[in-house]
Amino acid sequence: MFIKLIVLCLLPVSIFGAVKWQDCGQEDRSLVFKKLNFATEKITIDGKNPLKAEVDFDLLNPIDDNVQMDAILSRRFTVWGFSQSITIPCFNDAGSCSGQFCYFVQSYYKLARVLAEQLHVPFDCHMQPTTYAGNISYPVPPTAFENVPSIIANAISGTYELSVRWTSDDHEIGCLSVVADLEIDLE
Repeated sequence: MFIKLIVLCLLPVSIFGAVKWQDCGQEDRSLVFKKLNFATEKITIDGKNPLKAEVDFDLLNPIDDNVQMDAILSRRFTVWGFSQSITIPCFNDAGSCSGQFCYFVQSYYKLARVLAEQLHVPFDCHMQPTTYAGNISYPVPPTAFENVPSIIANAISGTYELSVRWTSDDHEIGCLSVVADLEIDLE
């Protein structure tokens, strides 16, 4: 169950390093984030080392089929001292995507299943009220970037901002904002 949140928060961004996060939810939210810490200050996706993180959040009300997820992913650039960002469109369920929470859990079922096993929770998008906490580790497959030329991998590396909001019946139940550096090392 926790897995779904991690998958939906982090995978659309492909996971990154030097993470800064914030629970941006409203006071009456039912999804309360308490911790999102990566094992290293700088995380590199190299196909050799797994991504490791410690997560902790409370779910105060159940999550069902009516939960909608809206993610906005942006790439930050600095040009001549001015910070700019470009919103990355949704492509193959990654980027700035919106839809049913359960759909995204199924879309990322391999990752979700691995994380569910590590957190000792059922692999299901229906989540029950409790505290979800633990350490997770996910080996990014070496084939994930096998067709990406190194010049493109270098261009993809950089600072990203992700904002994910969960709603149910047009009421926000949770929000997580993450700013992080991504480095892809294909050497």
